Amino acid sequence: MGSISNWILSIIGMVLVLLLIDVLLPNGKTSKIIKSVLAVCFVLVIIMPIRNIDFNNFDYRNFFTDFTIDQEFVENVREDMVDNLKKDCENNLENSGYLNVSVDFETSNIDENLQIKKVYVDLRNLVLLDEKLNIDKYTNIIAIIKSLVNIEEDCVVFYE
Repeated sequence: MGSISNWILSIIGMVLVLLLIDVLLPNGKTSKIIKSVLAVCFVLVIIMPIRNIDFNNFDYRNFFTDFTIDQEFVENVREDMVDNLKKDCENNLENSGYLNVSVDFETSNIDENLQIKKVYVDLRNLVLLDEKLNIDKYTNIIAIIKSLVNIEEDCVVFYE
């Protein structure tokens, strides 16, 4: 603890010397040069303790001992990702002419990664903007969902 107190006293002493010299010296070129030299000395006093650090035996683990993962935060982020993906699917279906379609996902965590196992598409309130969309609506909806979600066709389940 003695070295830290000596270092702080050196900084305080340098500040006092700089203030005294600033008051006593008249303005001019010589004053600017002296102040510049003293400012360099002040910087050297501040960085002096760095030379005492042994970087060869420096152990960064002393600074990061209590590292834990906040599982609640991770779950919230995953839920947000799934909600955003649902909204994207529903918006793309709506833009393609399939209104009032709701999409839901069955997810699992494999190796800490979010994996989508099934996609559930609720067509009970489906409204078509164009009658031609009704001819092959299942294939079209699957294609729209597959463009956003990496999933097989047989993993898309429809409810009517």
